[in-house]
This record gives sequence, structure tokens and C-alpha cells, in this order.
Amino acid sequence: MGSKCFAINSFFFDPKTEQFSEKVGKRELGLNEIAIQITHSGICYTDVHAKHMNQAISLGHEGVGNVVAIGPAVTQHKEGDRVGWGWLRQSCKHCECCVTGYRQYCAEAKGFAFCDHGQGAFGDSHIIDADFAYRIPEGIESRDAAPLMCAGASVFEALDAAGTNSSDRVGVVGVGGLGHMAILFAKAMGCGVTALTRDLGKREDAERLGADEVLDLTNLPDAVETGPGRINTLLVTSNTVPSLAMILPLLARRATVVLMTIQQHSFEVPYMPFILPGHRIIASTEASRENHIRMLEFAARHGIKPWIEEFDMTKEGLEEAFGKLEGGGMRFRGVVKRVEGQENHTGAVGTEFRG
Repeated sequence: MGSKCFAINSFFFDPKTEQFSEKVGKRELGLNEIAIQITHSGICYTDVHAKHMNQAISLGHEGVGNVVAIGPAVTQHKEGDRVGWGWLRQSCKHCECCVTGYRQYCAEAKGFAFCDHGQGAFGDSHIIDADFAYRIPEGIESRDAAPLMCAGASVFEALDAAGTNSSDRVGVVGVGGLGHMAILFAKAMGCGVTALTRDLGKREDAERLGADEVLDLTNLPDAVETGPGRINTLLVTSNTVPSLAMILPLLARRATVVLMTIQQHSFEVPYMPFILPGHRIIASTEASRENHIRMLEFAARHGIKPWIEEFDMTKEGLEEAFGKLEGGGMRFRGVVKRVEGQENHTGAVGTEFRG
């Protein structure tokens, strides 16, 4: 007996031609998988990195849509549910990391751009393991939910991993797609927030987001003269890790520096100035399943809304969105949406599961 098979239309980016194009493929629905009809997707800078891989892949990993079919082993979702998914697609589910709730660090974990190249969130539908999709609370609009699936989950995980308390001051390096989400979540948690940026043109934006102070990363020696360091948790969300020597005077004793930046080169830690105050450095990537769910509940409860710019999920819309993102002009997360009346290829080719 054949398994249920779906036609999936996705936008691919070919690095050889540097063009977006639509392709229709077929994908079987597994026992513990769900088929999602996509309505929105966020655009993350990870998509920019993926554009420059050596092969054409379907982009997008902040997807939101409605469940249209479920595999026979699925228990946590049903048809009609509004769900979203982020970067992580699979893990072994039985190693120490997986069973203790940290499946994002599983040795066999794979995410967007490292597996399943034939389908992304820029398309009409998506099939994913039900354990890696999350129900969207009613209080969150789909267009706002999309950036939460990666950026929102990542900063929530980072704040939790650092053990951040409401009495802490959180420093955010970089006021961009990730950094602006960090300001929103830290402020909603009751923390004091210090934004650090090289672009003082973002000062007003950072203050409107909730930052209590905005410091110039290019002129920190003047900034630290105002008093002793106060930052308990420092989230590094910028495209590159800044000089820690410049930032150390801003830190409170026993502060935590959380690295969230994607970069290939190393960085230097001033050893004794870092060790003597009892600081620590931790890494944080994708959110755990528990924190992904908690993040969505928290965002709904506190009315957290990412600052977004919307584009049509068309070839022209994607080109415009990526041009703005890569040019540094996005304020602050791009979201692409399916156009009303846009052809949808979601449909079962087969109707039976293997039994």
C-alpha cells in the first residue's frame, strides 16, 4: 500500500544564476509527520548564508501555516491547527541531549540548509516531523509569529540559558533582526536593557523598542566613564563578535556573555580581566522544544510583536526582500506572505499509508 504523497511548490535560489525560481516536487507524508499549508514565512540572515551554498536549495525556515494532513502516529496536532516551525528539523530523539530536553545539541541534529533541501518555508506547503512544529497561540497574528519561530525562540533560549532574572540588566550587542527581538523579550521580562550598536541611527528605534540606554560601540571608552559596569547578561547578536576588551568594563561581576553570532573566525578573550571578575561565556543556538513553547506563550501573554516589513511570496517579492536585508535596510525582520489567489499545489497524490 502506498503512503500519502503531496505536491509541494517551493522557491529555490540557484547560486550559479543568482535567481529565484519555483519548482514543484513530491513528498511522502511519514507516520509522525504533518503537512502544512503555508501562509507566511520570516526571512532570517541564515537564509542569506544558505543562498551562497554550492547547490540550489529551497530557502526559508520561519514558516507558519495550517495543518492539512497528519500521519497516523501524530497525536499533538490535528487538521486545522495553526502551527509554525523554525531551524531545527530532526534529531535522534534518544541520546542524552534529546532525552534531557536539549535536542538542538544532539550529535545527529540537522536543521535548515543541512537536510531536506527540496522544501523550505518559501512555498505553498511543507512537511515536517510533528515533534518539530509548534501550535501558535490565538493571540499572535501569523505574520508576527513567523519571526518568532527562529529569532524569537533563539533570544528566549539565550536569556534562559544565561539564567537571566527580572532584576538583571541585559546588554544587547547589535540592534538588528535578532537584537531587536532580544530587547523586546528582555524588557517584557522586567530587565533593564542596554543596547550597543555601531549605527547610532538606530538609537531612536532601540529606545522605542524599550532600551533604557543606547551606547556607541565605536566609542565605548567614553561610555564606561559614567560609572561601574552593570550588565549581568550580554547577548552578542551582531554579525561579528566585537572586541571583548572594549566591553568588559560594562559588565557586572560574574556576568554571562552569550554568543549567538554566526562567524567562522576566532575571537580573543582578555584572560585575567575576564577570569578575575568570575565572568563566563556560553553558546546558544536553537531553542529547546520546551522553551519554544514557553516563548510563544510568553509572547502572547505580553503582546510581543516583532517589527516587520511584509513582502509578497513571489520571485519579485523575494528579490526585493533579500536586497533590503543584505543591504542593511530591513527594519527589522522581513516576512513574506502568500498572495491571495496565488496558485497552491498542496494536494495528496496518494491516499493510503503503509500498514
